[in-house]
Amino acid sequence: MKTLLAVDVGGTKTELALLDLRGQSLEPGYRSVFSSAEYTGLEEILKKFLADSGARSDFACIGAAGVVAEGKARITNLSWALDEQILAKKFAFSKVKLINDMTALSAVLSSLKSDDLQTLQQGQEQMEGAKAVIAPGTGLGEGYLLETDTVFLPTGSEGGHADFAPVNDEQMGLLKWLCRNSSPVSYEMLCSGMGIPALYTFCKDKGDISETESVKAQLADVQDRTPVIVNAAISSTPCPLCRRTLDLFLSILGSEAGNLALKLYAIGGLYIGGGLMPRLAGKISFAHFLEAFGRKEKMEHLMARIPVRLIMKHDAVLCGAAVFGRRYFLGSPKTDLLE
Repeated sequence: MKTLLAVDVGGTKTELALLDLRGQSLEPGYRSVFSSAEYTGLEEILKKFLADSGARSDFACIGAAGVVAEGKARITNLSWALDEQILAKKFAFSKVKLINDMTALSAVLSSLKSDDLQTLQQGQEQMEGAKAVIAPGTGLGEGYLLETDTVFLPTGSEGGHADFAPVNDEQMGLLKWLCRNSSPVSYEMLCSGMGIPALYTFCKDKGDISETESVKAQLADVQDRTPVIVNAAISSTPCPLCRRTLDLFLSILGSEAGNLALKLYAIGGLYIGGGLMPRLAGKISFAHFLEAFGRKEKMEHLMARIPVRLIMKHDAVLCGAAVFGRRYFLGSPKTDLLE
């Protein structure tokens, strides 16, 4: 049996799974999740995973949260460096393929089932149109999928690092506030786990909404403030300041998602990935996101036609690495443009 090791290397966690390369199922034979910050690099995790599983793998496809070029990658929010040739030699893989994590997420879009998605805007899907994906997590990922009968082209990008463009007076004030300590200001600095604490502090400094004592006390005792803010915003008795923070977050994210969909002419749909957004489903309105997404001057009619779907599958990047790996290592009429 030929086996594939699929890997999702993120700034927060690294997830691995072994699969039968010849089958079509995305269900792994063995899988595990590691906290990335607790390890010095992927090699340490691979050594433990393969020892624990008692298995070996013929091939490995690794989705990495960072720039991938010439078989090498550096993780954006970790001090990890990856190299296909070094990993293949050290762990006796026949071949290793490094791809951007957003390439992996883009690769899985057509394999997602209805239960894996939540529709935010129905739109009018065009089956052969480009599919765009935006994913707020530790950072902000962006990518797309082009798929026809003869082409399968999932591609990640570093669009999250593009310059933030404010669209109203409040966001103009936010940009000026941020520029006191950092310039330039990217969308990732706002539309990610690292951005939510900054938005909270901005909203607090404006003075329109007071900080609650309970949230203030919780924030004083934690290093990662994002979970506290999110949990307080979506609780049964939400903190007004935390809720305002998430509304601003969703507005900025919606605006950038609309930018991405316009530039790609994504009539196949806009997909929202990442670990943060599914937590908000059913607990907070996405009206601010959709309003900002559709507010595109002369193109508002086009934006209304684009389906908007939230990816609820928690291991979508890992599954995307498996999808990409199968096509890449087995070969397919649709792999002409993968390289």
